[in-house]
Amino acid sequence: MSKFSEAKNLYNTLCGTLDKMEWKYNGEEQENQFCVYTSAVGKDLAMRLAICIDVERQLMYLKSPMPFAVPEQLRDTMALALIRANWSMLNGSFEMDHSDGFVAFKLVIPYMESLLSAEVCRYMVMLSCNMVDKFNDKFQAIAEGKMTVEELQQFINAA
Repeated sequence: MSKFSEAKNLYNTLCGTLDKMEWKYNGEEQENQFCVYTSAVGKDLAMRLAICIDVERQLMYLKSPMPFAVPEQLRDTMALALIRANWSMLNGSFEMDHSDGFVAFKLVIPYMESLLSAEVCRYMVMLSCNMVDKFNDKFQAIAEGKMTVEELQQFINAA
C-alpha cells in the first residue's frame, strides 16, 4: 500500500471515529497532509485541536495551542512549569516557542506500515483534551504571574 493510501485510510478512520463520537470538526485534504480541526470545552478554557496526518513522515500528530501568549519576562518561568508538567505525563508533552511565548500540547503517533485503530484515534483526542484541560488554566495563571512553579508542583503532586 502506498504512503498516500495509508494516510488516506488513517484519515478516514479518524473522521469515522469523530463521527461516532458525535464530534464536530472540519476536514482538510492536501497532497501531503490530511488535517482535522476541532475544539472542545473543558472545565475552564476552550481547547482548539488540530490533528494532522503527514503522508511522507507517516505520522499522525495533534497540536492544541493555548489561548494565550506568555509575556517575555515569564517565558523562562513557563519553561520550568512545562518541564514539571511533562515529567508527570506518560504520553504527549507541552512545548513553548520561546521567541513568541506560544504554548501548545503535542502528541505524535507514528504509523509506518501499520493500521491505527479507531480506539487509538479516540485515545489521542481524549488524552489530549484531558491533559490540556488539566493544565491550561494553571499555565494561564503562570503566564499572568498569578501562580508560581512551586504551586504548580503542589497541584501535580496532589493529582
